[in-house]
Amino acid sequence: MVLVDTHSHILPGIDDGSPNIMISKKMLEAEKSLGIGKIILTPHFYLHEQGIDAFIEKREGAIEQFAPVAEKLGIEVKYGAEVLYTKSLADLELDKLCIDDTNYLLIELPYQKLSGNFINEFRSFVGSIYPDIHLILAHAERYLNFTDEDSIYEIMNCDMLVQLNSGDFKTFYKHSKFLYELLYHDMAHLLGTDCHNIKSRPPNMDIAQKAISKKISPDCFRHLMRNAEKVFAGKNI
Repeated sequence: MVLVDTHSHILPGIDDGSPNIMISKKMLEAEKSLGIGKIILTPHFYLHEQGIDAFIEKREGAIEQFAPVAEKLGIEVKYGAEVLYTKSLADLELDKLCIDDTNYLLIELPYQKLSGNFINEFRSFVGSIYPDIHLILAHAERYLNFTDEDSIYEIMNCDMLVQLNSGDFKTFYKHSKFLYELLYHDMAHLLGTDCHNIKSRPPNMDIAQKAISKKISPDCFRHLMRNAEKVFAGKNI
């Protein structure tokens, strides 16, 4: 089974991920050693820092260095972005930030308490772009560091796919119960490494594969990978 990483920061010199092409190459080699053959590249997009066209131009420069290395290693890649939500996004051509040849967009929430007003605002935003753009909520478990479970569940009800970070399936992770509840109830759909480097935030899909296979079932992990294949191909889940 070829594994798919739906969230990564391997493009060199574009965000807080890989700083250069040599680190990118090492990260790709690490991904390949784990059986990952398809990767979605999702550098951070912050509207308060730059516009879409400037971001795409910078990303293209990184791709020029990166694409030959990935091809040489036999890894299929697609390019997108991890977009930080702000209500001003509704005024942009968000299709430009979708994963290549798909209508899927990876979105990150601000790290703050999610109030009722925020949830209503976000729900309106989702409704304004759907079905032309289908959102993937990045690392749903991470927001529990700032807000409560009920708020996250309300956000997830906004007709989105939900992505979890593979490294958060490590032993004694403080939100493990939440992770497994999402999987048990089929409320999480995708896995990503969210890798940023080789040392502190490396590619680590093996952590999730082992934990999910042991605590739920190997088929649960395979199901997540089948979903990722569909996203990579631009198909509906």
